[in-house]
Amino acid sequence: MERLREAVLGACMLSTAVGIVSLIRPSRLLDRQIRFLISLLFVICLTVPFVQMDVPDLPEFLSGDHSAEPSEALQNALDTQLTAEAARRAEAVLKEQLTQAGITCTSLHAGVHIAEDGSIYISEVSAECSDLASACRVLEELLGKEVTICVTEALS
Repeated sequence: MERLREAVLGACMLSTAVGIVSLIRPSRLLDRQIRFLISLLFVICLTVPFVQMDVPDLPEFLSGDHSAEPSEALQNALDTQLTAEAARRAEAVLKEQLTQAGITCTSLHAGVHIAEDGSIYISEVSAECSDLASACRVLEELLGKEVTICVTEALS
């Protein structure tokens, strides 16, 4: 606040000086040069107090010293949400494929995981279906032999 007061006081004093100089100037020949000098003095008078101002230390979140990596808790929450969404979508696709094959599926669960390299994979699928053999065959065709498939007979 003190710096602002200094800038305003300097501008007022400079305005008074400009008024006096404009009254006593000898001729209009140097009018452009005098206006230029006055404008320059005004800019200097207004900027010097702000340039001399001490800048407080920035808070940690603004300083840029922190790592660009997200925090571990945030990363864990993101991974959990991503895994849940991937599992939901995989389950929906698998149910749709089983339905298209004419297999009634009452429940289906896909074990979705995130690898160290960030890739998402399905490690196991468990399902309750009306036709065990056909459901196993369809799921194995879709997911491959690497995925553990457990199909139980659905109770009617």
